[in-house]
Amino acid sequence: MILTDLHMHSTHSLDGNHTIAELCEQALALGLTHIAVTDHVEWLPDGAHQRPDFERYFAELQNCQQRYAARGLTLWSGVELGNPHQHLAEVEDLLARYSFDMVIGSLHWLQGRNIHYVDCFDGRQPEDVYTLYFEELAHIAASVNCKIIAHFDRIFWPGTVRFGPPAIERIEQPVRKAMRAVVQHGRILELNTRFLTYVPGWNPALETVLRWYREEGGQFVAVNSDAHRASEIGRNREIGEALVERAGCLPYLGKEKVKA
Repeated sequence: MILTDLHMHSTHSLDGNHTIAELCEQALALGLTHIAVTDHVEWLPDGAHQRPDFERYFAELQNCQQRYAARGLTLWSGVELGNPHQHLAEVEDLLARYSFDMVIGSLHWLQGRNIHYVDCFDGRQPEDVYTLYFEELAHIAASVNCKIIAHFDRIFWPGTVRFGPPAIERIEQPVRKAMRAVVQHGRILELNTRFLTYVPGWNPALETVLRWYREEGGQFVAVNSDAHRASEIGRNREIGEALVERAGCLPYLGKEKVKA
């Protein structure tokens, strides 16, 4: 059983809805043993820079670490870096200033378009957008000092809404190239569990990508909720665990001192 969730957001993110303590309470209620609170650092196409007040973040987090350790929950610090490969100097400065337990690299903007919305596909074929997305993930894996490459599946969500489930075999080469980069640079691939029950679904495509990741030398997959509310922690965890197992991979449980 997976008893970790290493990607979630508190009120230190602009889109987070619950405090770190509230996230910890929910994690304990679910029987989790290890969590990481990975609030957003974002560089937006308009030049805006969103980031937590990390002095307040670490003060609250350290207080919760002391409170919840006695109740059996290990709480790790973390950060999710949005499009970090395009802001390497600032990323290096941030990581030098703060010692995060978990660093996640993610892609939220593709040629200035928000990948959460279907209009990122306007005027383009789905395979072209998917290819570009995986090319950018490969760049993040190769250039950013992160542990986890987030939500490889994120681009399939708006793509499926507009075009139906992805024809994954049409983008095998760029996907494999990205998986190879993840492996070669020592990163861990993340499976985002948010919409694993979505209909029409893309789970067969996700299983194929995970199998290609395994064939390229990958072993561990972080099965994470990317929760922005306490109620979303651990969502669809069993489905994600089954996908990882069928692909021949193992769940990544956190820092290397935690044993499977």
